[in-house]
Amino acid sequence: MDNLKDMKDEVLVVTNASDGNKPHVVERVEQDGSLKTQPLAKAKPDGDFLKIDRSESILEAFFSNFKRQYDNPSDFRFYHIPAELLAAAKDMADLFRKPEENAAMIDGYRLDPEQHIQKQDLQQAPAAEESAPQQSTKWSMEQVDWQQLARMGITPESLGEIGTARLLNGHESAVLDIKTSFEGISLETPACIRLVESSDGKPVLNIECCKQRPELGEYMGTELSQEVQDNLLKTHNAGRPIYIRQPDGMIEACLLSFNPKTNRLHHLPVQEIKQVREINGVALTEDQGLRLMNGESVLVEGMWSERKQKHYDARLQYNVCKGGFDYDFRGLNRKVEQSQSERREIIIPKKLKGVDLTDEQVNTLKMGKAAYITGMSDGGGGTFNAYVRPNYEKMKFDFFRWNPDKSRKQSQGQAETQAQQPAQAVTQNRRVRKSEKKGAGVSL
Repeated sequence: MDNLKDMKDEVLVVTNASDGNKPHVVERVEQDGSLKTQPLAKAKPDGDFLKIDRSESILEAFFSNFKRQYDNPSDFRFYHIPAELLAAAKDMADLFRKPEENAAMIDGYRLDPEQHIQKQDLQQAPAAEESAPQQSTKWSMEQVDWQQLARMGITPESLGEIGTARLLNGHESAVLDIKTSFEGISLETPACIRLVESSDGKPVLNIECCKQRPELGEYMGTELSQEVQDNLLKTHNAGRPIYIRQPDGMIEACLLSFNPKTNRLHHLPVQEIKQVREINGVALTEDQGLRLMNGESVLVEGMWSERKQKHYDARLQYNVCKGGFDYDFRGLNRKVEQSQSERREIIIPKKLKGVDLTDEQVNTLKMGKAAYITGMSDGGGGTFNAYVRPNYEKMKFDFFRWNPDKSRKQSQGQAETQAQQPAQAVTQNRRVRKSEKKGAGVSL
């Protein structure tokens, strides 16, 4: 089913045969081309995932990039499902583990990567002949002295795709075992590496060896207060300027940060920090700009995220080790309340807990009313009957012993009449358990 015209807020589900076809939802594609995912069984409808949203171009770019990044793309299977169905993620997860056995239920959601790759390749063919491919990292593989790194036991294979991409973008690596020799003696030490730009614009290797434990009592002859030490351990930043005597004898106000991976401190003179006027679409006040230069944590509201396509708030603080800002979101999880008059859409399945729904039941649920359904699976080998009604606030189905749309007396009489119909051969109705009232799993 590759017809995208009916898609609305669809998410991508991927399985890998080498991993037992365990389904994952795609959150995003990282800069190095790797996939950021989370297990389908833990996904929620309000999660932040890669949305297709009727845009076929997203799939074309995604699959073309995927084919280039992975050695065995044929081991993967892709599906598109409405984001609302993630409310039943736990029940759906088992369907994707056995694609052949459940083909009738999930093949309708299957995506064919080759179809989109071929279309993307045809569209890009003329442009590829006229221009060279664009470089996606700060430096290219050819600019790195891999022979020097190999002598230290570091290769692109040992770094992996993500590690290599981080190195080419000038980011600090994970802690690596660096091998070297000194006067014929072989040495091995844990360290982080990164590429830094030399005066002629070429990348040169910077190595930072790890210390066994942090030494925060003093730095370059300057004694650090207990408050500063606590800040360094908690936020990795001093939080205020520290006056440090430089090698030339001058005393300068500096920002000080702590690298927890290497247990080392780094400083930068305040006068070398350029005052920021705008961050992610937000113009900073003079006070905010000065406080950031002084190493303080500053709340900035209303910043814009291109990836998530929404505004957000965060506390920013300059980190010398990163050469940029730390973003702290703690305590800022502000949920936007939805208008009471706005009712979110719930996808009504054709089958609910193992029961094929009639057209009448589907239409009743679409109207937001309770439908009486018999013979539903309780997940433990038994069946049960209940009234089912969409819960638009929590984006799931609620289960009731009595019809929530009517009085208990009316509902009881209606349920008994329906349960006695010959066509409904089910076990005796019982009280719906608390766990069943919390929400329903949906079988596709």
